[in-house]
This record gives sequence, C-alpha cells and structure tokens, in this order.
Amino acid sequence: MDKSITLPPDEIFRNLENAKRFAIDIGGSLTKLAYYSTVQHKVAKVRSFDHSAKVSLQETDGDPLYEISVQEEITARLHFIKFENAYIETCLDFIKDHLVNTETKVIKATGGGAHKFKDLIEKKLKLKVDKEDEMTCLIKGCNFVLKNIPHEAFVYAKHADSEFRFQHTHPDIFPYLLINIGSGVSIVKVEAEDKFERIGGSSIGGGTFWGLGALLTKTKRFDELLQLASKGQHTNVDMLVKDIYGGAYGSLGLTGDLIASSFGKSATTDKEFSKEDMAKSLLHMISNDIGQLACLYAKLHNLTRVYFGGFFIRGHPVTMHTITYSINFFTKGEVQALFLRHEGYLGAIGAFLKGAEEDNPNQYSWGENYAGSSGLMSVSPELNPIQRARSGTFDMLEMDRLERQLVNLPLLQDATSYIPDTVDLTEDALAREYWLYCFEEALDGNT
Repeated sequence: MDKSITLPPDEIFRNLENAKRFAIDIGGSLTKLAYYSTVQHKVAKVRSFDHSAKVSLQETDGDPLYEISVQEEITARLHFIKFENAYIETCLDFIKDHLVNTETKVIKATGGGAHKFKDLIEKKLKLKVDKEDEMTCLIKGCNFVLKNIPHEAFVYAKHADSEFRFQHTHPDIFPYLLINIGSGVSIVKVEAEDKFERIGGSSIGGGTFWGLGALLTKTKRFDELLQLASKGQHTNVDMLVKDIYGGAYGSLGLTGDLIASSFGKSATTDKEFSKEDMAKSLLHMISNDIGQLACLYAKLHNLTRVYFGGFFIRGHPVTMHTITYSINFFTKGEVQALFLRHEGYLGAIGAFLKGAEEDNPNQYSWGENYAGSSGLMSVSPELNPIQRARSGTFDMLEMDRLERQLVNLPLLQDATSYIPDTVDLTEDALAREYWLYCFEEALDGNT
C-alpha cells in the first residue's frame, strides 16, 4: 500500500479539526488534497530597554537590559497530501469523520477526475463541488511555488558531486515554458501572472508509461514500474547506433551509444526480456519523446527557462536524467531542464488559491514548513534509505503564512542580477563536509 496511506492518519491529515477551506485536484491516477487550517504555537517575544538616559552605572545597576515573554499565536497553514485515486473514498471517509470547524460549504476541484468523483465528494463531505479550469489552476500553482518557495526549482546532474543544483528564487519569473506531464502532456507558455497559452501537448505521457508498462510487465502499480526501471538496462532491449553501424556515425554526429530504435532488439531476437529491462526502455522512450517536444517548443518560442511538472517525474533520477540529457542533446546545452520540488501539487495549490481570492492571498508571503513536509521521499516504499534519499516525491507538504509580504530590498539597483554572498552547501562538497563535521561535534550526545 502507498506510503502516504499507510502512515498514521493523524500524521497525514494534521490539524484537520481546524480546517477552514478545501481544494482538490484529481488527475487520471492521483489525487492531491489541499486544505487551510490554523495552528496555535508559542512565540518568544524579546523587549529591550534603553538606559542611555541614565548618567552613571550606579543608576542602571540591577535594571534588566531586556525581558523575554512567551505568547500564544495563531497562524495560518496550508496542507497538501497526495494519494492514488484507489484510496479516495477511504480518505474522504476519514475527513468526514474528523471535520469539525470548516467555514465553507464549497470545495474547489480541478483535474479530469473532478467530474468523475463529483457526486462521491459531495455525498461524503456534504460540500458543494465547484469545478475550476485545470490549466488556470496549474499556472496559478506554478507561479505561486516559484515566487514563494526558495530553491523550488533545480537542475539534475546525475554525474556531478551534487546531483541536485537548486536555483535561487528569481524576482522576475516570466516568461517560461511549463511541461506538465500527467496522464498526457501539456505544454504551456507563461508570459505573466494571468497571461498563458497552451501551445502544444501529447497523448504520450505518464498514462502511456503506466499502461504499456502494465501490459509488458504485468505490474499494475506506478511506483513498482519505476522501481523496475531503476534496476533495468535499456541497452538489452533498445537498438543503438553502434548496433547498426558497428560504432559511431561520425558524419551525422551520432555517438555509438545513442538509441537508434526504442525496443528495436525485440523485433530481431526470440529471447525473453526481463521486466526491469523493458520498464527501463519504456521510461527512456517516453522521457526522450517529451524532452524532444519540449526542446522544439522552447526553440520555436525563444524561451530558455523550461520547467517540468506533474507526477510522472516523481523526482525519479532516471526520468530526470533522461529528460535532461534529451534537452541538452537537442539544444546543444543552450536550454536547461528545470524540475520542481513540489511538481505534483501545482493544480491543488492553484485550486486553493482560486477559492481564497476573497482573502487576497498575494498580500502575504508563504514559507515551507519543513517539519511537516515529507522531504525528499522515496518513489517506492521498498527502496532502502540510501536510495530513498535520491528521490524527490513529496507525500505531504505544509506551508506557513507570514503576516507580511516579503519584497526585494528596494536599495538594490537590479534585483534580477543580484547574487547574494552565500555558500551553497549542495554544490560545495568541502564546505558541506566541514559544516556537517562542525554540527556533529557540537552535538551534546543526546538524541
């Protein structure tokens, strides 16, 4: 069973009793639930005293320089949870049994499944389903995470010392190309907050990988297919350039290890291929096709920032590496493939924002609550801890609202070209090892 379902329910649906508003994004295979709640916590307030008016030290003797008080504060928090559609009724039942203080009678819904599950949601939660445009929600969600979550976007470099190179939050996020890979593929050009256009797409996407993978391997679970692919060797199934020409095709600039025909060897041999090899070949085929499409549209519209989202990617290293390789190959390194840490929640975030427009959410800033988010979790619960750390799928995400909006320092002459004087520990291996050593040495031995 999926990790996000086997966790204790109270850990999944945190603060559900204080939920005020809901939104849901139901795709062809996965459901993403969003809800807004309030949390109460203690905050230390420091008040300092100015003794400069007193003439002598004797006059200030015994007077405190500051005092600390602890106050209770109530803040707003956004919760996002994902699970497979097969568990939607179970999750709705749990929400119904624990829902107490909701302020709304409406739940914003988006995605193709919003039509399919409309009656079930209304019956279980006693809330009216208000359907929102899928593409609008997707773009709203993408703009939101790019503006509000530091290091949301990253470049994946398989053979680098640090595979994940996180990008600094850019004050001007437009224009960009969003490649959303769900059951199918949508390619969207985004020019401003409310100005976007779907310029292309493909029916060959995550649903294709899942469907063909199920036919080839008899494996019905998406995560299991990815796990099979991670163990496979695609060259056992794919026909390479060197299989045809005996080596590289130099005059055309084709290396010998380049795939000439996906699954090409299966037509010329009678041997049985392993499930792992077939899953790996299929993953390469789908990823290469999407990467080439993205490259062509980026060139056509003169865009250099290309973001990939959707749960097909799931932070899976093989998928990200294949797409990155494809983009680099076809653009000769002129365009970077950028991935999103919270790739699967864009639609749910956008649907929530549509429902919260009367509260003007853009007047606030939001920050990720790392303690309540899953972090870099496994694409499969069966992978060992070392392998799990190499994947970016999020089962849960929490964001806290700041009561003031953060802005760029107005004294900066050009915020877009400003480079902060910081050390990125994800890129500097020596600095990373040094500071980890310092932190470990500073521990008092208590766990």
